[in-house]
Amino acid sequence: MLNFAPLPSTSADLSFREKFAALGFDPLQLLAFIRRRLELLLAVSVLVFVAALLYAMQLTPRYTATTDVLIDTRQKPMVSSEQIMSGFPADSSAVDTEVRILTSRSLAERVVRKLNLQLDPEFNPTLNAKPGLLTRLGLKKAAPTQRRSTAAGIEAAVATVQNGMSVQRAGLTYIITISYTSTDAATASRLANAIGDLYITDQLEAKYNAARVVSDWLAGRMTGLRQEVELADARVQQYKIANNLMSAQGATMAEQEVSTLNQQLAAARADRAEKMARLQAARTQIQRGGGGADVGAALGSSTISSLRSQEADTSRQLADLNARYGPAHPDVIKANGALADIQQQINSEIRRIISSLEAEVSVSSQRLASLEGSQGSARGSLVSNSRAQVGLLELERKAEASRAIYESFLNRSKETSSQEGIQQPDARVISYSTVPRTPSYPNMRLVIAFGAALALVCGLAAIIAAELLDSGLSTGDDVESRLGLPYAASLPKLSPTDLRAGQSPQDFLVDNPFSVFAEAFRSLRAFLLLGAADGAPAPSMIAICSALPHEGKTITSFCLMRTLAMSGSSVVLVDADLRRRAVSKLVEAPAIGLLEAIEDPSRLDQAMVKDTRSEAMILPVVGDVPSSGDLFGSSDMDVFLAALRKRFDYVLIDTPPVLALAETRLIATKVDQVVFLAKWRQTPAKAAQNAIATLIKSGARVAGVCLTQVDLRRQSSEGYGDSAYYYRAYKDYYTS
Repeated sequence: MLNFAPLPSTSADLSFREKFAALGFDPLQLLAFIRRRLELLLAVSVLVFVAALLYAMQLTPRYTATTDVLIDTRQKPMVSSEQIMSGFPADSSAVDTEVRILTSRSLAERVVRKLNLQLDPEFNPTLNAKPGLLTRLGLKKAAPTQRRSTAAGIEAAVATVQNGMSVQRAGLTYIITISYTSTDAATASRLANAIGDLYITDQLEAKYNAARVVSDWLAGRMTGLRQEVELADARVQQYKIANNLMSAQGATMAEQEVSTLNQQLAAARADRAEKMARLQAARTQIQRGGGGADVGAALGSSTISSLRSQEADTSRQLADLNARYGPAHPDVIKANGALADIQQQINSEIRRIISSLEAEVSVSSQRLASLEGSQGSARGSLVSNSRAQVGLLELERKAEASRAIYESFLNRSKETSSQEGIQQPDARVISYSTVPRTPSYPNMRLVIAFGAALALVCGLAAIIAAELLDSGLSTGDDVESRLGLPYAASLPKLSPTDLRAGQSPQDFLVDNPFSVFAEAFRSLRAFLLLGAADGAPAPSMIAICSALPHEGKTITSFCLMRTLAMSGSSVVLVDADLRRRAVSKLVEAPAIGLLEAIEDPSRLDQAMVKDTRSEAMILPVVGDVPSSGDLFGSSDMDVFLAALRKRFDYVLIDTPPVLALAETRLIATKVDQVVFLAKWRQTPAKAAQNAIATLIKSGARVAGVCLTQVDLRRQSSEGYGDSAYYYRAYKDYYTS
């Protein structure tokens, strides 16, 4: 038989989930963990969420009203002088400045005085102040609260308005949002609109006062500026006539002529330099050799290109003829002549091109000399005008300065006169607030979102804490990792709906041999028969142990007995729990029992009871237990067990809890194997560890651990890693 070793897997062969598992995180394990604690998660989450909602509902609601103001940077300033008064520049600092103005104390005080908020107890806490001791005793007359409009009341109202007001710029736009928050929705809307309106009114008043000051000042300056401009213009014209400085299009005739000649001269020099360079480059290329093949002017000639093509064709033909006939052949001689003729034509064409370049250089040099002569004569005329131009420029600068100042003030005066009384603010209200219908605080959407998040966090924390505090064993992986023993089987728990009236689990096993319950005990039987370590024979004497009471030892022992008996083996079940006697209570007690059989093995047949549903035998405990004597550690016990071993294929012993009594350790050392039971999710792992350690120290051979009373439906959705996790996939194989 061939054994095929599995191929080593690489990171590329692993699935996405397997890569997470390799890092210590398995999504399916996490899902199983959440399912396992889903009830606790939901309970804690609902409790925290409801608590958050109740807390939010008992808070005093507050309403926020919002008014939007637009800083209109497109308006032209009423007067152009920025030093006197200007509109808002289109920059961020101007908008930020207006935000500070809106939150200023002066604007808040104007709102208080206009709306008489100092008489409102919501804004003036002094109106709600309790009367003093003298007033309460009747020794002093109380001042009427409706008349308390003192400076202290105004200050209190101003502080309240500023605390309830919020002014923010909407992103990087020129829109300013004015918000006011109050416990009354109508008050919040009224205050937000009043702040916006008073801000606009304040701008209009400031513009009107500034316009009046500017108008009065400009009127006094206009008369003197007009006289200065007229006098400066007269001086300029007189100087031009006296010095013959006639001009057209802003320059004198001599200046225009010199300017034109300079432009033409620059162009002529550039043209001559270009042609000289082309001629010199051509000569240099010819001097280097190559027959003029790399002359730039020749490369651009179509004639040269055609001759070069013919030369190439003829050279190829000559090469073919030489290779075929040799140099003395007539066709080769003819081809050599044709090639020489073409090369002579190319050289002639190159010489013609060089001659043409020389002619172009000569013409360009003559034109340049002519322009330089004309420039010299024009400069002589310009010198005389330039001397007189110095004085003219000085007069023109003075006249232009006087005219600019006059025109500026004239425009300002006209604008001021036309706009006086019709000033427009640099801001406008684009959206008045309405009475809010829903409170802004508490924000129920935020409360719900935060409450849900907090509930989820608390729920997760609760299930994590529960998982950390849970010391029970849930899966085969738990058993093997925490107890260090093989996992034998999962023994299902039968619900009341699975059992008929009056039916016991051991009877259910016989009545339903193809059920998952019966299959679990067959799996345990297979584990005992096939799982013997180091090639040892299958055990014939098996003790059923557990750490604590009520972990299913009796039912497990009884069902395993019937499973072995129905497979054709002879089996006896010994009730070694002298105190509880759970097995003995399941059968009709004989005249004598275990104690008498140990004292006299010949009476064994009288002490045993035959199971009515199988061929197995049961050895119950009858009568009183002696108060002294080491029954299970005596030599009589050894003789008794040897007799049972010879007579039966399997001897099952139901023992007391390991941690409760020392008798179990004595029995465990005398049997072939011990099957240790732990109740699913109930038996503490520490208790199981202590019990197993006690058995091993006593010399017992513990074969494996069974989980009893396992809820397969829950385990199939919550017990990832356990064989029962796949119960839904294979449950159709079983019948109830």
